[in-house]
Amino acid sequence: MTTMDRRTFVQRSAAAGGGLAAASGLYMLGGNAARGQAPGQSEGYGPLVPKPAQNDPSMVLRLPAEFNFEVISRQGKPMSDGRPTPGIFDGTGSYATGREDTTILIRNHENRRRPGEIPVVVPPDKRYDPDPTYDAGDTKLIVRRRRIGRNPDGTPRFTYEVLRDFAILGGTDTNCAGGVIDDYFWFTCEEVVNRSGVSGLKHGYNYAIPAFANEPVKAVPMRQQGRFVHEAVTELDGILYETEDRSLSPDTRVGTIGAVFYRFIPDRRRGGDDDDDDRGRRNGRDDDDDDGRRNGRGRNSGFDGAGKLQGLKLRNEPRANMDVGRVVGRPYPVEWVDIEEPDHDDDTDNRRDRVPRFTPTRIQAIDRGAAFFDRQEGVWTHDANPGNGGGDDDGGSGRGRDKVYFDCTAGGAQNLGQVWEYDPRRKTITLIFESTNPAQLEGPDNVVIVPRTGDIFLQEDASGTQFIRGVTPEGEIFDFAETVTNDTEFCGGCFDEDGFTLFVSQQGERSGNNPPGTTPSGPGELEGTPDGRAVTYAIYGPFEDRAGRRRRRRRREDDRGDDDDRRGRRDDD
Repeated sequence: MTTMDRRTFVQRSAAAGGGLAAASGLYMLGGNAARGQAPGQSEGYGPLVPKPAQNDPSMVLRLPAEFNFEVISRQGKPMSDGRPTPGIFDGTGSYATGREDTTILIRNHENRRRPGEIPVVVPPDKRYDPDPTYDAGDTKLIVRRRRIGRNPDGTPRFTYEVLRDFAILGGTDTNCAGGVIDDYFWFTCEEVVNRSGVSGLKHGYNYAIPAFANEPVKAVPMRQQGRFVHEAVTELDGILYETEDRSLSPDTRVGTIGAVFYRFIPDRRRGGDDDDDDRGRRNGRDDDDDDGRRNGRGRNSGFDGAGKLQGLKLRNEPRANMDVGRVVGRPYPVEWVDIEEPDHDDDTDNRRDRVPRFTPTRIQAIDRGAAFFDRQEGVWTHDANPGNGGGDDDGGSGRGRDKVYFDCTAGGAQNLGQVWEYDPRRKTITLIFESTNPAQLEGPDNVVIVPRTGDIFLQEDASGTQFIRGVTPEGEIFDFAETVTNDTEFCGGCFDEDGFTLFVSQQGERSGNNPPGTTPSGPGELEGTPDGRAVTYAIYGPFEDRAGRRRRRRRREDDRGDDDDRRGRRDDD
């Protein structure tokens, strides 16, 4: 049995091509767009064909012929804690367990205190807000993969079993995306700013979840990281980077405001040159408290204490509008401005009179010269890239290893989407792609790297049919998945330890009329219908076998299947 911890497989992922080698593809794609050239179309994994879920034929996706999938979780289904699975699935992180056949998932539920939601229920003493209408939060799933024979085409057939699932954090609002932090934590982000009229508690924060906790954890807001409409977070060299999902709007004082790109620098920073512990982690050695953190003890994510919140500013252009007029491939020098009151008291997040303590975070930053964007979404670095390259000697370029990438779902002159790169070493920000045609990209939201190829999978949140679109390191685009029975957005994509399984969800819709904080009364409202059901899939197949990257797939899959068979026999003994 192959075993490794998460740090090891993240390092292998970077070395094997998952370390954002696909950034080169976005550069090429963006360069072609700047020259007025249409993007190249890759064959990808071949034409998409209708595929029913192997364990639920009512759920159908269009996938490449050699790929298959199972439904592993859906709204309304009873969890191990006895409660129905909440709906409105969103951002998800995956974590290695030391066994290649078992993966931990931490999944957000973007409940917005609206009728028809299934609440995330945790013990009252673990909730952040006692107001029952705050019904969002997170669930944890432990998923095992097992071989069960062969598919009709001769490839190994797998099944996926949820060994345990339960609500792990609750009492929050609109948990949208987040980020994997230090290999052991999921930071879940509230995409809202408000205050409970019952408890008086403020919302608009990040919360840390120890991924290896075996029971619900206390939801504690990390106020120092800012109160704003959070989208996602990632870390690089001991600094937390944060995106904000805010649209452009007029402002009488500065003309226009929008979303700000933030960083949080803790007072005691991991990743500094004098941090021996951090060097040990980067060399694959565990800290002394590793066993405790894997068992959920303690909350030392490295970002729990005091620190400084800052907004990105172009060095030579105060209050730069990054939505239009930016040249693809041109690096813009940047600096950072301090935000004096990151935990402000404006519950509307839109007050414009600049009263101390009541000025929104983004306006504080823009008043000091920060740049602004149109609706930032996902953000990632190579350290946030789950899954390894499966042992292939793909020899990734290593490009993007020390950079931060984020997208803007409505960015660009045509509001179709942008992708940005921040380079902390050079202190520059670069637009690496801007869509000019909805056929090439529309509304990029969640993003994940395919560990075995270095491709980027962009999960669109667009109108009508939803796609997962791949971008190759050569700058070509292909379709990987298309919705059929359910047209709600794809979200939460992440890979398992060996890069063989893509876990991805469809968000689902609110299906009942129950008031916020209460459970729908009937099975139909709990589980919803196939066309509007929140579901999480396990999609498996030859991810390394995309056109142009043919490998000795069948032998490796047979070896993987044999390993799973032997592991399954040992588990049964």
